[in-house]
Amino acid sequence: MSRGRVTVIGGSMAGLFAALALRARGFEVGVYERAEDALANRGAGIATHKELYEAVRAAGVELRDEMGVTAHGRVMFDREGAVIHEHAMHQIMTSWGLIYRFLRAQLPDEAYFPGHALSNIESQGNQVTARFTNGAEVTADWLIGGDGARSTVRSLVAPAVIPAYVGYFGWRGLIDEARVPQAVLDQVAHRMAFGMAPGGHWLGYLVAGPDDTLEPGKRWYNWGWYRSGDAAVLRDHLTDINGVYYENGIPHHLVRPDLVAAMRADAARHLAPQIQSIINATDMPFLQGMFDFSCDRLVFDRVVLIGDAAATARPHVGMGVSKAADDAATLAEALAADAPGALETWEQQRVRYGRAVVAWGRDLGSYIGPQPDTAEHRAKAAHHMRPEVLLSATASSTPEAFLAL
Repeated sequence: MSRGRVTVIGGSMAGLFAALALRARGFEVGVYERAEDALANRGAGIATHKELYEAVRAAGVELRDEMGVTAHGRVMFDREGAVIHEHAMHQIMTSWGLIYRFLRAQLPDEAYFPGHALSNIESQGNQVTARFTNGAEVTADWLIGGDGARSTVRSLVAPAVIPAYVGYFGWRGLIDEARVPQAVLDQVAHRMAFGMAPGGHWLGYLVAGPDDTLEPGKRWYNWGWYRSGDAAVLRDHLTDINGVYYENGIPHHLVRPDLVAAMRADAARHLAPQIQSIINATDMPFLQGMFDFSCDRLVFDRVVLIGDAAATARPHVGMGVSKAADDAATLAEALAADAPGALETWEQQRVRYGRAVVAWGRDLGSYIGPQPDTAEHRAKAAHHMRPEVLLSATASSTPEAFLAL
């Protein structure tokens, strides 16, 4: 017997986790995704945490034997390429694409509806209706907004909550590991590698390759370099050669060659030769603006926000997917309980958790972007840019040690 019907908006990580967790508890679920086709590989590396694995198991899904590339620790190179700090940390580094495809394969096609862009929501009594730009309408007992940082659901129920640019952006790259010189690969394989430069740090690690292969020699190397820049600098980087500005992210192939050349020149001045070789092997680096926010409310009558739609932290914490999984698993538990106060308790706990994750991200990024203007900020920045802190705290395998809950 069905526990009720749920409409999930967003067919990416949060939406898929929610759908699987709810289906496992007896709910009828439909996932509505605006994209027409399967979501593209976003070239993102993911640090896994116990919350992710627990959420998958709670959804009744059998895990693969290996969900990524094992990293045994972290290493930092100085400008000349010498190792200046190391830190042991066992962790599985996976990719957005691998986890997405793994989750999507668990959901029947008849429960997944691509090409549905949400236009409006209307609550009436104990039901909620979603209306889409293609004319479709769906009525259910609950509607879950798992549609990311720029959530349409959130814009309808909490329009005042807007992601804020934090004063820096990231250069990103995803390349075949065979393009990394063997001598360099020997130094960085199965480790998260770091380098410091004015305005932000660089980091990289191996993830699954094409068709989610984990075979050595056929994996991808994922890297990112945080660079300070105000809103005008970000706008310039998101503007193509014809002067077209892409507010929500510029397509990879439209990033201006002059910006790529300037980035490579900065790498030559400030980063280790090993890191330069990885950057120079990346034909098409891409850009990502850094934003964060957290909502004070997650439940709006019959509408609930989860994942990045509820709170988006800076990527230093490495918890976007794990938090989305935990949001979804605990929400499914609260809805299935159908007990007085269960949803309110869930909301209070997840709001507190989201705030803590966002605050941790701000601490880790305190020395990037706008220069510290108070003694407290200067002390925090000086602390978090120390190699021993940067390597131990960034995307830590034990986030609970850093979250102020």
